[in-house]
Amino acid sequence: MQSDFVFMMVHMSVVATLAILGNLFLAFVIWRGNSIAKQKISPVQLLLLHTCTADLLFALLSLGTEMLILNSHPHFYAPECVCKLVRYLQALPMYASAFLLVAISIDRYQAICRPLAHYRSDRYRRPMCLGMVAWVLALLCSLPQIFIWHKPKVTGVQQRFVSETRSIVIDNLVNIINGSTFKTPVEDECKTIYGRESSVLKSAYVIWFNSMAWLLPSIISAVFYCKVCRTVWKSNFNSKCSLDASVQNRAALHNGTQAGTDSDAKVSFLTRDYVNGLRKRSLGFRNQMSEFDRKRIQTVRLTLTIIVCNFFLWSPFCVMNLVLAFAPNLLSPQLSSYIVILGNLNSCVNPWIYILFNRKMVTRALTSIFPKKPKLASIHSSTKQASGAIQLNTTRFSFNSTTHQQQTSTNSAEESSKFVQSHA
Repeated sequence: MQSDFVFMMVHMSVVATLAILGNLFLAFVIWRGNSIAKQKISPVQLLLLHTCTADLLFALLSLGTEMLILNSHPHFYAPECVCKLVRYLQALPMYASAFLLVAISIDRYQAICRPLAHYRSDRYRRPMCLGMVAWVLALLCSLPQIFIWHKPKVTGVQQRFVSETRSIVIDNLVNIINGSTFKTPVEDECKTIYGRESSVLKSAYVIWFNSMAWLLPSIISAVFYCKVCRTVWKSNFNSKCSLDASVQNRAALHNGTQAGTDSDAKVSFLTRDYVNGLRKRSLGFRNQMSEFDRKRIQTVRLTLTIIVCNFFLWSPFCVMNLVLAFAPNLLSPQLSSYIVILGNLNSCVNPWIYILFNRKMVTRALTSIFPKKPKLASIHSSTKQASGAIQLNTTRFSFNSTTHQQQTSTNSAEESSKFVQSHA
């Protein structure tokens, strides 16, 4: 139906536009914010830039090419090698996005659960290696697309179903666009080798895609983040326990009831208690530790939110693919198209999650482009302060001048009296 075709084209156009603008804006915020603050990019931000690249490729290669294919359906006017290449490039960003989220979880695990190894190694070597491994795995996992898509040569007028599986990105949309059947001469078309009906090859490929692009990355990320959250919780718990133990040791030593009252034990307890007391009384140490803990927890929340959103936005699409692989007629085409929309929205969500968690950096980046004009009230207040300071300095100068004149007259009177007395 024409209305459904227009709806899907508008949907994909809007999603692609939002994904491109959002990810470009996120890349600008990361670059400009660090440039203004005169600091280097962090490892998490480096991996997030890789994720931005994957989302941009999804908008351009996956959604962009799919709109062109649907617009010329049922014909595919390019050669068969282009058919295979386009389908290969459509799957590449989906694998890369999932593998990059695993890379982020591994980087956070290394930084929080193994901090000594994290600081001994190069700060940027590990995230760069993780990003490269994610892209290489995505290139390898997308290779089956080359073998399951082809362009057969068909002649004559044939009555056939066009509601076949057209792509991984926009699956089962042709049902909505063209109805169930049609009669038209089909000369060339880019399609799968297994067709719409259930088959062993189709089921195997769907299971492979869902496992590698969604299920396994989600499980691996969940395992690493469970360890990260447990480490953060233990760190907070141990800090509270050490504070309580310090108070108890001080009270026990004061009352003389501490077991093992030898001098070495007392000295060790007193030394540790003294150091803890200095740390607690040191405002700079408290501010440094609180700022470090705040940034660490904020980074964990940011990356965990991105991974959770990715899991829940893609889970309906992957489950739908499994259902359609074993029971092609179980779900309605309209429901399938709405489920696909959720998966496409994942490329638009990630930039706004980062912006939500880093509003100060966003404000800093935007202020550099659109500097705030000073308010009129602030100008008046600064003018009043400047005039008050000038008046105060003038008063001080006049007071000092008067005092100097008085001292000069007094000194001259004393000198004249001494001269008179000496000549008397």
